[in-house]
Amino acid sequence: MLSRLIRASLGASLAFAQLVPLIAWNALVSAAPLSTTPGQPLPPPAQASGSVARDGHEQPQSTRVLFIVTKDCARCDQELHRLRRPGGDFQSMLSRGWKIGPGPENHLQIVEGDTIPELLQQLDAREYPVVACISNGKIVRSFKSGCTTPLDAWTFGFLAKGVDERPAGIVSEAARVETTGHWPLRGNHWSIDDDWSPTRERVVQHLRGPVHGQQIRSTWDIESWSFEELRSLHDDLHEREMGGVSATSRSQTSNQFSAASKIGGR
Repeated sequence: MLSRLIRASLGASLAFAQLVPLIAWNALVSAAPLSTTPGQPLPPPAQASGSVARDGHEQPQSTRVLFIVTKDCARCDQELHRLRRPGGDFQSMLSRGWKIGPGPENHLQIVEGDTIPELLQQLDAREYPVVACISNGKIVRSFKSGCTTPLDAWTFGFLAKGVDERPAGIVSEAARVETTGHWPLRGNHWSIDDDWSPTRERVVQHLRGPVHGQQIRSTWDIESWSFEELRSLHDDLHEREMGGVSATSRSQTSNQFSAASKIGGR
């Protein structure tokens, strides 16, 4: 009897020890006071779907950022360790009112990829972690690693709200994807007519088409640009010329402005 009690006690102690790092991190961030310091991204506006249900459980956020990981992924562990470190991006976001955790009630949900196979298929995920924003179950924005946009609080803010609040002058990461120097790279991508993994040919065709054709300068030989430059150009056109909306939500007649009027000299 005594030996069984000892074994049971040891088992409970080991199980608790495994939870200590998670408990400690949750205690650290939950204890952090809400910050009003300028220069940190606020979470998305309050949503009815993020309210507390009658049973006391928080309902899912209709719009939230997914940080998708997979088992035995060293890079996933490295990124989460970097983001979770004391004084890191997660702590600053939590201090501004963000909710971060494994459940859908969070603004930033950390989720295993095998639990959302349909979304992963849409994203055509080849590398992890995968980061994207969904709204009412539909992907609306995604992040591409390897470009000059770092995965940080400002990127999560853009993905959640579709507004780039990153202050000017912040040093970008070194590009790890092909570039020809014709257009500045960025990692926050819009889809091409709801296609999150378009081919290079489709991006060129879309840029030369009726939605963006008049925004492309005649001197731009975009056919010679790299794939990520083309996608970055497309992203900037949507945000700077079209107010951050997709082509399907804005008529073609409202897109008759030249990119040169707002995007000078590039």
